[in-house]
This record gives sequence, structure tokens and C-alpha cells, in this order.
Amino acid sequence: MLKTLLRHWADLPWLKRHIHDLRGDFQRLLLLAAVAGITMLALNHLSWGGTPGDLLSALAFVLITMILMMHILRRVLLPFVQMGTLVHKAYEDPLASAIIFAAVILFKSVLILSFVLLFIAPGHASSLPGGLPAHAYRNLPILLTEQQRFWPDHPAPSVLAAQVEQETCPSLHSAQCWSERAELKTSREHGIGLGQITRTARFDTLSALKRQYGALLANWSWAAPYNPALQARALVLQDKQCYTPIRGTANTKEHLAMSLNCYNAGPGMLAISRSRCAAQRGCKPDHWFGHVELAAGPSRTTGYGKRSFYAISREYVSNIMLKRRNRYQFLDAQSANV
Repeated sequence: MLKTLLRHWADLPWLKRHIHDLRGDFQRLLLLAAVAGITMLALNHLSWGGTPGDLLSALAFVLITMILMMHILRRVLLPFVQMGTLVHKAYEDPLASAIIFAAVILFKSVLILSFVLLFIAPGHASSLPGGLPAHAYRNLPILLTEQQRFWPDHPAPSVLAAQVEQETCPSLHSAQCWSERAELKTSREHGIGLGQITRTARFDTLSALKRQYGALLANWSWAAPYNPALQARALVLQDKQCYTPIRGTANTKEHLAMSLNCYNAGPGMLAISRSRCAAQRGCKPDHWFGHVELAAGPSRTTGYGKRSFYAISREYVSNIMLKRRNRYQFLDAQSANV
């Protein structure tokens, strides 16, 4: 009896139609899964930190999700609309078929736009003001996330943002400005990313940071250096490492200025400048501006271009604190006195 009942159900036209539709869906999903798998393999050769960082990885991620989800959602929400059938029906009733066809295309377009906005638009971009460098809308939220995770009591996040601008922006409209792919390569050094992590014949900052922080930077290497989250994390960790040991500063602004000099010239050179300032009459070693910045420090001989290492180390601090920081002052809601 059961066998007869199953045979009867199998002969029903509606069941045959749905089995045929499901078979077609299954075949299409297999093909889409193959495309998705190939794209995912390609992602292994791109920087990827869990959120879309660079343009290629973001587009690949959106492509995978969009193709799979768009088809599934269309089949769930419009189960009886078959694009192939519409094409054949167009010969019988062109107007009705065209209307339905246009509606389906509009539905797919809305899905595509939704996925693009969901996965490419930075999570905090809507809260950022206008007038920032283009890539800042993608990477500033990442920087702030890392700052909140590893240095939540940073006295002035605007300084971090201005530091990234100083490191990456030959101009505010440059393609390198605020880009995780910003790169400086000379015969002397090779710097990459938001904090221009550097290696030379004498030192390798990335390798040193990995030895120091272990798992926090485990997936970062010179072979794959373009992860913006890891770049921002390294910058925050380095800045905090410079800021914390400094003692005897007049106020937070002077403290931040000295920590920036530490980042650029090294803690040893900062200590030398402060000690030489202390040895001079009228020079206050607890003040950077107008005091320690004028004391002897790095070599005054030509370093890069026509600028000396001394001039570079002093301009680095003043550019960040006095010129670039104002653009990001909105980040310091709780630090108006800094």
C-alpha cells in the first residue's frame, strides 16, 4: 500500500515540476559553489583580516556572498519566477513578461547594492565628518577599533589619526594617503602601511614587533604586510610602548609630543635630547615645544633629500601635533584640554 501511495505521489504533476526545479537549483548551486571556492582560494593570496581591508579582497568577498545569497533569496522570495521561462513566455505575452523580468532584475539590483553597502562600507564611516582623506573612511574606523582594544585610555586619539596622515600622505589627495598599501622604498629603507613599518640593513621593525607581541601579530609578515588591522595594531602598540615609560613631562600635550619623537627617532635619541636640554640654562626637559625640540639630538648632516635626521625628527612631531591633528580633533571628545 505504501509503495502504491508513493508511486501515486510521484505521478503528480506538481511534484514532478518541483523535483525538476530543485534539480536545476542544485546544479546551479554546485556551479556557484565552484566559483566561490575558486575565489576563496584566490583570497589566500590577498591580505584579509576578517573585515574588508583592501579593495580586491573586499570585492572578492562581496562577490562570493552576493552570488550565493542572491540566488537563495530569490528562490525563497520568488519561488515560481523562472528567468528561462520568462524568456519563452515573452513570445506569447511580451508586456507581462517584460514587467516581471524587470521586477526580478530590480530585485537583484537591490540585493547587489545591499551587499556592497554591507560589506564594503566601513562600519563607522557614517559617523565621520566630511573633508577627510578618502581612504580614512575605510581605515580610520579600523585604527579606532585597535586603539580601543589595546589602548582604551589613550589621551588623544586625534594624535594617532594625525600620525597615520603624516606617515602616509604626501598630499591629502594622494592614492597613498591613509592607505594600507602606502609604501616608501629607497636604497636605505623599506616602509609599508599606516605606520610605515620599516626594515633597513640594520633593523627590521616588523620582525622585532612579532617577537615581542607574539600571537597579536602572528599573521603579519613581509610576505603579506597589507593587513590594515595589523598595521593599526602595531602602530598603537608602538606608540603606547613609547608613551608609557616617559616621566617628568609638564602636561599631556608635551608627553604626547615626546612619545612621537620616540616613535620617529627612538627612545634613546629622545633621552639624549632631554638630557642635553637639562644641561642647558633655561631649557626645560619637561617641555618638548621650544625646549627639548631645540636641544641637540639626531645628526644634523643630510639624511633624506636635503633634510637632516635632526630636522626630520623635529618636523615629525610639529607636523602631527600642530598641523595635522586639528583635522581629527573631533575624536577627542573627552580630551579637550590636551
